[in-house]
Amino acid sequence: MNSIRTVIKNFYGKKLKKYSNGILFLSTILIEYISILIAEKISLIIQHSLPFPNGEFFLLDLYFYILIPFIYIFFLQYNKANERFILYWETLQRIFWAVLYSEVFCVIVLYLFKSADYISRSYIIIFFVMSFICICIGRNLFIKLCRKLHIMQEQVIFIGAGKTTEKLIEFANNNNCLGIDVVGIFDTKPESKKLQNKYYIFNDFNELKKYIKKYDIKTVIIAIPSIDKVKLFNLIEDLQPIVQNLMFIPNVVGMPVFNLEVKKLYQSNMILLGIRNNLTKKSNRLLKRIFDICFSLLAMILIVPVSIVVMICIMIESPGAMPIFKHYRVGKEGKLFPCYKFRSMVPNAQEKLQEYLKSNSEARKEWNTYFKLKDDPRITKIGRFIRKTSIDELPQFINVLKGEMSWVGPRPIIKDEIHYYGKYINDYYAVLPGITGMWQANGRSDTGYDERVVLDTWYVRNWNIWIDIALIIKTIKAVLFGKGAY
Repeated sequence: MNSIRTVIKNFYGKKLKKYSNGILFLSTILIEYISILIAEKISLIIQHSLPFPNGEFFLLDLYFYILIPFIYIFFLQYNKANERFILYWETLQRIFWAVLYSEVFCVIVLYLFKSADYISRSYIIIFFVMSFICICIGRNLFIKLCRKLHIMQEQVIFIGAGKTTEKLIEFANNNNCLGIDVVGIFDTKPESKKLQNKYYIFNDFNELKKYIKKYDIKTVIIAIPSIDKVKLFNLIEDLQPIVQNLMFIPNVVGMPVFNLEVKKLYQSNMILLGIRNNLTKKSNRLLKRIFDICFSLLAMILIVPVSIVVMICIMIESPGAMPIFKHYRVGKEGKLFPCYKFRSMVPNAQEKLQEYLKSNSEARKEWNTYFKLKDDPRITKIGRFIRKTSIDELPQFINVLKGEMSWVGPRPIIKDEIHYYGKYINDYYAVLPGITGMWQANGRSDTGYDERVVLDTWYVRNWNIWIDIALIIKTIKAVLFGKGAY
């Protein structure tokens, strides 16, 4: 595999790098075309396996191989579903709307041209689901392959060698993005030691234009949020005529940028930034509640059988207490509620904890920092398993159905943890706590408390239904691979 990667990388680097955007465009269209054909075929197989009085639904080859894929590819490109610098959940959102528009358009075309004896409603529903899934999987596999072979990366020059550039590079090389190839970094006063150790930092800005032209750079990013307005204006004036994509980072650090709206006031040569709080709208809160209920009802198919087996195992290993216990947590508007979990500890857990903390200073320090212990003597054998797999939290779907919790939200805290949130506690009180959330999906137990507060606050201020969907997917991945769990 390494030799194949080397050959492809060398060939790509010498012959095709300058045409990477064009090759990427054609490659994504090919991946989308294959994904749509697979979705069509699977949908037909499923539909044909269902008993219908009207007979089997079929599509003419012209529609199957050309027209329907063309419609889907058009809307995927129109919705910019393959844009480089977008978050994973934003990608899901764009693909979803592209699939929805395509589905509606395809139905209209099939109806107008009478391409089938009848239009199967079951096929329309099945194809909608399968096309969304297949396109997402196809895109993910393509990105993983490109990143493994180090191809299709955007060549970028950064101006600024500080934390902002660090974060941009990290973002572009993660979050399901294709990644970037940092060709050069220009800064007269570099601040980041990490960047200085990894990249050569140019300090002569007189060489910048020559460097751009020499390597045919299409993208330059000015990553200095605190840059003087006059210097920024001069840089833009100098670089805009010679690069295809010129981007700069405005000084909006800490703001809820996911819900940021940009209004362009052309005549006044200004932009107006608007910040939406999605969770203040009743319709969005209703949407989140409907999603929680529907997902809970679907999840019950798996949760109920697993829960029965777990409860039996708990009662066999450590009899004497109920297999499900409730622990009071702080909920929306600061109200306490009983949070349900499978019992993973011995019946006399509190007494055993106090004895252990008194005799172990390191454990006491860990408990005071995380309110958890990696090597907890109270945990039973079945308890270790259900904690590692997060099965111990399955009963919380009852809290979701009762309206005390959501599937996604800030981690439910105890009263002693309120002070950690400081001025951000009102963000916590504004929503229902969640079974999973930003910190669980981004490191879970490995995340420090200060970072947990930041992540929970970010979630509340930037909420979007697609963030919920993406975080559930990421949490499942984290649980399956055991990242940060204990």
